[in-house]
Amino acid sequence: MGVRDRLGIHSDPPLAAIPATLEAAGVCVFQTCLRDPRRLSREGIPSEDDQDAFRAAAGAEGTIWGIAHASMLTSLGSTDPRIRNASASALCGDAALAASLGLSGVCFHVGYEKGHPDRASALDAVARKLAQVVERLPNGARVLLENGCEGTELGQTVEEVAAVVRAVGAAPEQVGVVLDTCHLHVAGFDLAAEDGARRLVDAIEASAIADRLVALHLNDARFACGSKRDRHATPGEGTIGAGLLRVMAEPLFAGLPAILEVDAKDASRGLAYLRAG
Repeated sequence: MGVRDRLGIHSDPPLAAIPATLEAAGVCVFQTCLRDPRRLSREGIPSEDDQDAFRAAAGAEGTIWGIAHASMLTSLGSTDPRIRNASASALCGDAALAASLGLSGVCFHVGYEKGHPDRASALDAVARKLAQVVERLPNGARVLLENGCEGTELGQTVEEVAAVVRAVGAAPEQVGVVLDTCHLHVAGFDLAAEDGARRLVDAIEASAIADRLVALHLNDARFACGSKRDRHATPGEGTIGAGLLRVMAEPLFAGLPAILEVDAKDASRGLAYLRAG
């Protein structure tokens, strides 16, 4: 993928409108939601008519690439069995629907340490539940771990994400990874530093998850490195700044789709900044 081809945007349903939205933005990569992101219930799941219209429109528009984002309430390692089981069911449902739509997977945040005796126990709980999710996935479906950054969130480092991947033991075709640059930076990995992008590559290779990388969430950050505050900024306008251009220039990331998770007007400026860089 060239720089122009690999950049993308988040676009909410209706699904049928996404191909035209991408064409207007000059991109062919996207992320969407397949249920209300504030719910684990079936609220907001696209109708069958909308699904069929998306398939028809996507075929008519030519090649587009996309993933979905799971509910923000997903917590596979929760100590509350209702939340834990509802999270697993919602994730399985979204992954199956994504596969039927031709999407490349569903990303979800690793979870939270809260309620567990320590971080290792929390990560183990996530891995156990994720292994059950993988067993339920239909052929062609894939789930994607995304790094976190706030409070007791898990997966705040490449190493923690890799630990869950290793514990599950599933194939890359079933369990992949999406790395969010804003999350990494505010969690304490300084991507604004001149050697930040190179050190990120080293961390990924040392953790043996390079073959798991499916996409980047290429977000700048409103707050400082180590702030633990998850507030996305338009690329080039936050505390990472040109560090995002250095990430894009690393060969390891050269073929990865890179999605901007900001609103449409901000995405337009961000795309222009990244393309010019």
